Amino acid sequence: MMSPLGLPKPNMFAGLRPLRENESMLQRSMERLATGRMINSGRDDPAGLIAGVHLDAAIRALDAESRAIQREASSLATKDGALSAAADMAAELEGLTVQAADSTLSDAERDALEIEAASIVRAIEHTTGSASFAGEKLFGEPLTGEIGALEIEEGGETTSYTLADVGRGLNLRDDADVIGQIAGRAAADIATQRGEIGARIANELQPRSRAVDTEMIRLAQAHSIIVDADYARETASLMRAEVLAKASRYLVALESRNTGLALDLLSGAA
Repeated sequence: MMSPLGLPKPNMFAGLRPLRENESMLQRSMERLATGRMINSGRDDPAGLIAGVHLDAAIRALDAESRAIQREASSLATKDGALSAAADMAAELEGLTVQAADSTLSDAERDALEIEAASIVRAIEHTTGSASFAGEKLFGEPLTGEIGALEIEEGGETTSYTLADVGRGLNLRDDADVIGQIAGRAAADIATQRGEIGARIANELQPRSRAVDTEMIRLAQAHSIIVDADYARETASLMRAEVLAKASRYLVALESRNTGLALDLLSGAA
């Protein structure tokens, strides 16, 4: 564009474009440092935003699976603790049957052993019956009715017993040998259940938990590379943008002053 004298007309907006660009770069760096994220809107990186959303969803799913695995492992560990206590009591009951075989015991001593045997069975029932995790019972039916199963054939008839029958039909005075067999089998049954729990934890839950954690770390690293801000780089960019913005403001101010002087000279010449 020419002046009335045929000279190039001063461009008073020449410095505005770099000023806007530098101000925009300054604002972008400040936003990234404030949020800690490289991508704060779709315009920053559309493809990166989509990838970040998918990675975030995958990480959340793995986190939920990890918590479910930990919950199941804790539940099984609680159940194993109750079974361990029951196993100790079953061994104690088996020991009572050995004592009851002593022919030198008085009637009072035998009565005391009877009371103790019945008490042990009730304690096993209470320990396993009250075992719970997050408000849920860990044993559906009384454990004493499931363990120590023994069948005795007499006179052509077969009678089945479990640990629940000790003190409720079976007594140490008359059935010490039978109770001893039941207690031994109950201890073996409990050991089997504990072994199954241990195998579930060691061979299934723990390897899966490690695999999930490893996958979460891998995805989190990928997500961070795409979405998270590099503070060192953004700090350097911020300092550069501040310097450039300051220089652009100075340039705009200088152009504005020079344009005013030029217009005054042109007006005077006209």
